[in-house]
Amino acid sequence: MAVSLRVLGLDDEEVVAGIAVDPDTEPYSGGPIGEVFAQLRASPPRQTPFALFDSDRIVGFIVARESAALPVWAKEGCMTLNNLRIDTRLQGRGYGKAAIRLAAQWIARERPTVTHVMSSVNVANLAAFNLNLACGLTPTGRIVEGRLGRQRIMIAPIGRLCSNQAGSTSTRSL
Repeated sequence: MAVSLRVLGLDDEEVVAGIAVDPDTEPYSGGPIGEVFAQLRASPPRQTPFALFDSDRIVGFIVARESAALPVWAKEGCMTLNNLRIDTRLQGRGYGKAAIRLAAQWIARERPTVTHVMSSVNVANLAAFNLNLACGLTPTGRIVEGRLGRQRIMIAPIGRLCSNQAGSTSTRSL
């Protein structure tokens, strides 16, 4: 596998439009990709969308937010990872972990003053919660109301997320 993360422009939604998403879980990743990009274009700057590739095949999508684009629950000195989606036909192969790790590596390289990464996970989305735990994010104990109800806030030092096996020892490296 040659997994890489590539920065997308705010008008590049067609690049990731072919990612298959389960309609039951799509709301957890921000809804239809067109709506995600419309929200990115309408929001404050400082949001970076990425496509996750395995060789030349697009397998996922994730957004990093900073500064004015941060949610109200984010701590100073942090960036957040949002809208993660991995093609349903390819889930369970480590791509979600790779997306988080590669996004953290990009943040560490491009935004060296950032000390931590945060995310929010809907309390009903156990798969995303377990993925975040496996990558090294830990719950802060804070629950906030989000677009789809209660969200569990998670955080990790940037260095922990940048390693290949940030979380449990069962994490497969790619």
